[in-house]
Amino acid sequence: MTRRWFALCALILGPLACRQASPTQANSPPTLADILAHRAIWVAHKPAGYSYLLTESGGFNVFAGRPFEVSVLHDTVRSVKLFDTGEPVPGPYTFWPTVDGLFDEAVSAIEAQQLTAIAFDPLLANPSQMNFVPQPDRTKVINASVLLP
Repeated sequence: MTRRWFALCALILGPLACRQASPTQANSPPTLADILAHRAIWVAHKPAGYSYLLTESGGFNVFAGRPFEVSVLHDTVRSVKLFDTGEPVPGPYTFWPTVDGLFDEAVSAIEAQQLTAIAFDPLLANPSQMNFVPQPDRTKVINASVLLP
């Protein structure tokens, strides 16, 4: 119960705190160098197994606005469950990103000039919030908070 409460607080407060602590502010355009520098920090510190809380908003996504706990082991998503109910999401999990997948998405979006802002976790350097150019059929914001075991 404590872990869920902490994660819920991190979900609500994390993006605000990370935006303030991050060298890439929400009002400045992100650069590929910023993303690669933070990715190097993540790679140096990432655990073999971790979970993270993922929330996407915008677009025509049935999952939009719902928080999911994504569990990763050795760079492979092993399970996904609804964070608020604990109900498992049926697989396959191939379209659910790992944190490395979030970095890949950020790099692709910046190369396509679709990433408008990014914030990073001040400790692990993973992307904690990504904002995209608004489009009706795509996600506009992704929030992610890593939950360490």
